[in-house]
Amino acid sequence: MNFKKYIAELKRRNVFKSAIAYLVVAWLIAQVSDIVLPTFNAPPYLMKTLIFILIIGFPIILVFAWVYEFTPQGIKKTNNDGVETSISPQTKYRLNNDNKKLAVLPFQNISPNNGSNYFSDGLTEEIIIRLSGIKELEIASRRTSMQYRDSKLDIASLGRELNARYLLQGTVRKHNNDLRIAAELIDVEKDSELWAEIYSGKMADVFVIQEQVSKKIVKSLQLKLTDKEKVALGRKATMNSEAHDANLKAREFLFRYTKSYLLLAIDLFQNAIDLDPKYAAAYAGMSEACALLYETHDKKPIWLEKAEETSLKALIYDPNSSEAYSALGLVYYNKNLLNEALIAVQKAISFDPDNFFAYWIRGRLYRMMDRDSEAIIDFNKVLDLCHDFHSAYGDLQMSYEKLKDKQNLGHTIKRAAAFYPSYLLRYPDDARAHQFYAFTLKRLGRLEEAKEEMKKGIEQNPNDPIIIYNGACFYALIGNLTAAIENLKRAIDNGFGNYEYIKHDPDLDSLRKEPDFIALMQGK
Repeated sequence: MNFKKYIAELKRRNVFKSAIAYLVVAWLIAQVSDIVLPTFNAPPYLMKTLIFILIIGFPIILVFAWVYEFTPQGIKKTNNDGVETSISPQTKYRLNNDNKKLAVLPFQNISPNNGSNYFSDGLTEEIIIRLSGIKELEIASRRTSMQYRDSKLDIASLGRELNARYLLQGTVRKHNNDLRIAAELIDVEKDSELWAEIYSGKMADVFVIQEQVSKKIVKSLQLKLTDKEKVALGRKATMNSEAHDANLKAREFLFRYTKSYLLLAIDLFQNAIDLDPKYAAAYAGMSEACALLYETHDKKPIWLEKAEETSLKALIYDPNSSEAYSALGLVYYNKNLLNEALIAVQKAISFDPDNFFAYWIRGRLYRMMDRDSEAIIDFNKVLDLCHDFHSAYGDLQMSYEKLKDKQNLGHTIKRAAAFYPSYLLRYPDDARAHQFYAFTLKRLGRLEEAKEEMKKGIEQNPNDPIIIYNGACFYALIGNLTAAIENLKRAIDNGFGNYEYIKHDPDLDSLRKEPDFIALMQGK
C-alpha cells in the first residue's frame, strides 16, 4: 500500500476533519454528562453506557465520512475520484486540483469618455493569447469569454457555467496617454482572491503590463513553463503602442462591412504598418479588409492584389498567423481557387481553433462545393465562437433552404429574430444588421416591422451600393417593384457593378419582365 496516497485519500474525504470534530464533541458531551448526571441522581451505569456509545460511534463516523459527503443537494455517496479531488468547505462543490482552466473575463472600460471598448477588449484578447500557449493551463476561448462582458452572474455561477477553476477580471482606465489597469485573479471553487494589483503608466507601458499580469498568473497557479513557453509569454506582436492602438481600432470596424467602415479600417491598418513595418497582425488585418472590400463593394483588381500581398507579408513576419491564412483563404475564394482557399483556411484553423472567420470562409467554400451539411456545422461554429457575427445567420438559412430542412430553417429564423433586437441596441448604426433583421421579419410575416428596419438601414448608408442593392432585393421580394427598380438603379449608379450576380439573384426574379430592369441589363 502507498501510505502517502492513503493519507491523501483520507484527507480528500475529510475523514481527519470528521474524526477531530467527533472527538471534540464527544469530549464535551462526556464533560457535561459528568457534571449533570449526578445532579439528577442517575445510576452509575448510565455514564458508562454513554461513554461506551461514544466509543462505538467513533469508528462509525469514520466509516460514514469515508463513504458519504455533504453537498448542497443533501448527503450523497462520495465519488471515487481519487486524491486529486476534494470538497470545498466554502462552496461545498467538488474541487478538482488538476483543473487549471482559466477564464479571462472582458476587462471593463471605465475611461472618462466611456467610449469604445476596443482597447479593453484588445487587452483581454492579448492576455488570452499570451496564456493560451501554456500546455499546463487550459484557457477559455476569446469568443467565449467575450460573451460575458455584461453578465450579471456571480463568481461561482460564472465559474460553473464556464467550467473554469480560475477567473481573471479587471478594469481599464485610459485617458489621453495615461493608463491604469486593475486586475484580480480569483479561485472560484475556494471562493478566494489569489491576488489583486493595480498597474499605472503610459500607453507605451501596455505591453509590459500585459506581460506582468500573465507572469503573475503563472506564478500564482504554480505553473511550470518550458523554455519555449517562457519565450512565448514575453513575445510582443509589436513594440509600438501607437501601432497597437491603431490595429485594435481597425479591427473594431473590420466586420461592419459597409464601404465607409472598411475604408476606415484600411486606413487604420495602414497607419499601424507605417508605425511598425514588421507588424504581422496589421498586415493580416489589412488583407482581410481589402479582400472584403473587393468582394462586397469594389471589384477593382487592385484590392484583391493588395489583399494577397499583405497576407503573404504577414506570414513572412509571423509564419503561424492564423489571421493571415484565413485572409489568404478569402483571397483565393474570390479568385475562385476553391481548393487553394480550403487549404489556407484549414491551416488557419490548425493554428487557432477559435478563428471564427476561418470557419465562416470554409462554410462558404463548402456551400459552393455543394457540401451544405458540412457548411452548416461551420456556420453554427461561427455563431458559437462569435455570436455577434450575424452574417452566419443568413448563410445558415441558405444552406437549410438548399437541403430543404424546413425544421432547422424555421429554428434559425426564430433564433435570428431573437438576436437582432439586442444586437441593434448595442450597435444601432449597423446598417447591414437592420437590413438582415428586415429580411428575418419578412420571413416571419411581420411586414410592417420589416419595412421599418429596411428603411433605417438605407437611411444610415444612403450611398453604399451594397446597402442599396439589399434594399432592391427586399422590395422585389415584397412586391414593391417600383421601389425595387429605383434602389437597383441607385446601387448601380453608386458603383455596384456585379451584373452577373444581378442576373442570377433569385431575390430579383419578380423584376425580370419589367421594362426598366431589361433596360438596365441591356448590353451587360
